[in-house]
Amino acid sequence: MDQNPEEDQIKEEFNKLRIMKEEIDVLAHRQVRKILWCGLATSMVQIGLFFRLTFWEFSWDVMEPITFFATATGIIVGYAYFLMTSRDPTYQDFMKRLFLSRQRKLLKSHKFDCERFKELERLFKMTSSCHAAASIRNRVGLELDLEDALQSRRD
Repeated sequence: MDQNPEEDQIKEEFNKLRIMKEEIDVLAHRQVRKILWCGLATSMVQIGLFFRLTFWEFSWDVMEPITFFATATGIIVGYAYFLMTSRDPTYQDFMKRLFLSRQRKLLKSHKFDCERFKELERLFKMTSSCHAAASIRNRVGLELDLEDALQSRRD
């Protein structure tokens, strides 16, 4: 059964949008990984600084309250994250939220037409949402719903 040229054109447009979205997903994931590596580097610098201050500059008696308040600050930041997002302050959840935030900004900056993408998806009545979600999961290692990814929030 042959498809008419209009259907071929629509399918080609959908494939272009799908490929563009996958590229944006990979770019967003790359940016998130850079942010997370910077967080690790910051934590290691803090530990190194505390180590240096504890054993060379001061003593444990001076550094104990400082390390206590640094740790308490981390706990308070985690609790504030929970209060603001109503989600557990886990690394996986933080990574997912950071990914979605970066993705939305990239979708906007690349002028990706989410509504057209959804419309084309409905036209084909494809299970592409499963394919797109699987593509995100396989390429960036995150479990996301396509609706989460394409949700147009104002940042």
